[in-house]
Amino acid sequence: MKRFAVLTPFEGDLPFVARHPDDGAKVAAALQAWRPDWRFDTWQVSAGQWPADLSSYDGIVITGSPASVHDDRPWIAELLQRLREQHARGTPMLGLCFGHQAIATALGGRVVHSPRGLRVGTVTTPLAHTPVWMQPARPSITLYAAHDEQVAVPPPGAQVLGGDADCAVGAYTLGQHILALQYHPEFDSAFMRDLLDAMAPKLGEAALARGRAQVAQGVDAGLVWGWVAQFFEQAMAAQARA
Repeated sequence: MKRFAVLTPFEGDLPFVARHPDDGAKVAAALQAWRPDWRFDTWQVSAGQWPADLSSYDGIVITGSPASVHDDRPWIAELLQRLREQHARGTPMLGLCFGHQAIATALGGRVVHSPRGLRVGTVTTPLAHTPVWMQPARPSITLYAAHDEQVAVPPPGAQVLGGDADCAVGAYTLGQHILALQYHPEFDSAFMRDLLDAMAPKLGEAALARGRAQVAQGVDAGLVWGWVAQFFEQAMAAQARA
């Protein structure tokens, strides 16, 4: 049985979040649809919750947050240090949105404000590279988006898998053990509708209407979680051989 730590850095005052499963439950449900025997423990790192031994897990998932990787918070500094330690061990890791940015920041990349400002809706990412675990292969993927910062420079040695005109680093890998995605395969349409309602004052009428129209369309979350399961299996096998 494989065990994964889901590190959730969520913080902020968004009351609607309580109506939905937390991010750890979202990740567990999505991956257990592909690998029912995998098990997941959730640690709310933004509240100071950490496993006694992170290296005891077969893999790590770092989820999203309204926080910025540039914020001066003790838990962010600790998260970045722990990511560096697990990278050195070759621990398989998946970063989603804030997690994608945190891995880049920890390992020498650079995160900046999105040139388009806050993006809430969907984004289609053309893929320039499709590793062997991306089966069935696709030329692009569409996922839910909710971010106002993004990776401008990936970590040294990373391979950018794809991006669009407004976010060139939409996904990257590093070695055989790190996968990072700017977007949100863990979100569903109900969560996104509530998020759009909550963010309406910041978005303005045009962006809100565009976001609602986008969320009404389908996304490729199921496909991407199948890829993630295959990525973790390859990464765990590579770590076992090392």
